[in-house]
Amino acid sequence: MGPVLYAPAVSEVRLERPGFSPARIRRWHNARTMPFLMRVLVAAWLLVSGATIAAAADCLPATPTQPDGNYIIPGVRGGIVYRRVDGRTLALDGWVPPTASGRPAVIVIHGGGYTTGSRIAYLGQLLELMTAARVPWFSVDYSLNGPAARAASVDDVRSAVEFVRCHAEEFGVTSERIVLLGEDSGAAIALDVAGDSSPRVAGAILVGGAYRTGGAGAPAETAPGAQAPRPSLLFVHGTADSEQPIDGVQSRCAQWRATGGGCTLIPVDGGIHRAENWRPAQWGYKRQVLEWLRRLSREPGEGAWSEALPTTFLTGKLSPGLHKRVLWDREQSLTLDAWIPEATAPTAIALLVHGGGWEAGDRVTYVTPLFEPLARAGIAWVSIDYRLTPEVQHPNQLDDLRRAVAYVRARAQEFNIDPSRLVLVGESASGQMATLLAAEDHTLAGVVSLYGVYDFEPLVSDVSPRSLAARLFGLDALDDAGRRTLRKYSPLRRAVRGMPPILLIHGTNERLWHEGVAYAARLRELGVPHELLRLDGAPHGMENWEGHSEWMRYKTRIVAWILANAE
Repeated sequence: MGPVLYAPAVSEVRLERPGFSPARIRRWHNARTMPFLMRVLVAAWLLVSGATIAAAADCLPATPTQPDGNYIIPGVRGGIVYRRVDGRTLALDGWVPPTASGRPAVIVIHGGGYTTGSRIAYLGQLLELMTAARVPWFSVDYSLNGPAARAASVDDVRSAVEFVRCHAEEFGVTSERIVLLGEDSGAAIALDVAGDSSPRVAGAILVGGAYRTGGAGAPAETAPGAQAPRPSLLFVHGTADSEQPIDGVQSRCAQWRATGGGCTLIPVDGGIHRAENWRPAQWGYKRQVLEWLRRLSREPGEGAWSEALPTTFLTGKLSPGLHKRVLWDREQSLTLDAWIPEATAPTAIALLVHGGGWEAGDRVTYVTPLFEPLARAGIAWVSIDYRLTPEVQHPNQLDDLRRAVAYVRARAQEFNIDPSRLVLVGESASGQMATLLAAEDHTLAGVVSLYGVYDFEPLVSDVSPRSLAARLFGLDALDDAGRRTLRKYSPLRRAVRGMPPILLIHGTNERLWHEGVAYAARLRELGVPHELLRLDGAPHGMENWEGHSEWMRYKTRIVAWILANAE
């Protein structure tokens, strides 16, 4: 059984000091025999106690609304409402170790430019990192009303800090040891909250941040010595981030030190914007983040905190629920996560393949918005790791996908699935992989491809070391042979009659929309059953669709389509 976050009922939370109820004190206070000094002291106690009780009464109960958690980490208490304001309900997910670790509680803040994202988007790797290290964490939703209204987003996160502090005892965390962890615009929110005098936090980890000028996030505006010592900051930033150049981050760190706060900068060599886009060779920052947290917590001992969840082995039928890091390829040390629904008869299964430009991501990156709708529909799913470039080239990645399909089919009994009802689901780079595999494996029940790449030729213009031509195929020239290679791996060029049904999902606000239209036209010519779901105005990436109700219909359509085609 996974770790459980204990949340007592409201009636269990004590708002009074044992043996000293406010009513009892008031009776003493009104007694004429009470000495004057005693009455003054009691009146002062009532003032403080009353304020404390009022604050606690304003704190919503820590009641989970999603019994199955967040479908990313086992044992999460999901959907705890922490704030109701202006007709909006805001929730968080929380996880603490099964036994108290004494480590700081981390409040995790997603990015998305104040317009997109959710508490399960962009954060999969960070949530796994905290869980592996037995660090309690709380991932929060907040208002998404655009950069002009970012003050509301900051205020929501302040409320989340106070909520966790209010419930610190029942959560099993220390109220004075709360650390913020933000990525992209979430890092800017964390920086603003860290600059406040209230609520005071112990520190902030700012990963791949996108910062603005002015406000609490610009410490140069505050004179040294003008306020209490600031929290410690840890900036983690890519050296190749063109959206937020690292020079500006270095300046912020220096300014923070000048105003009395500690600050450390970890440069990620070659890292572009957004930490989830960093390649495995750049993941060394994770160990450094945990070391910084360990020093901040002043935990005794020299042992390093674990960076990865333990690998598990498939030795029999899996029980219903979430299973992490199941080893499916011993030779390459590749793992998968699996969700097994409550069912007696074998179910359909979706094999999820993450995107990431064939070079980034893992089984909890980019595809996490699909976990919950599939699970709630009673569809089993596995989300796989596969080898990435430049360590391997594209043919090796396709081999990994073929072997993953074969692995799941061969262990149908352990997964309690019907191997003939297997649907491949890919997005972006893996949309190309899934649709290419559909051209050779007509026994698949279907393929779902979200904003996939279907024709390499229009996308490749050079053979520089970081180009697709070089990374994926080892090409050093775009001659006739090179272009034949590009066509060989383009689903548009490889489509044939007899392919399984294909569901294409594309937003119109990105360059791959036209590739989706062209591929759908080709499938129509070949008589392949298919559907193109158009999301007007949607950008690339389903994580960027979070927070937009007008685009959420893609989830219900995927579920209905899989159930119809994998009957």
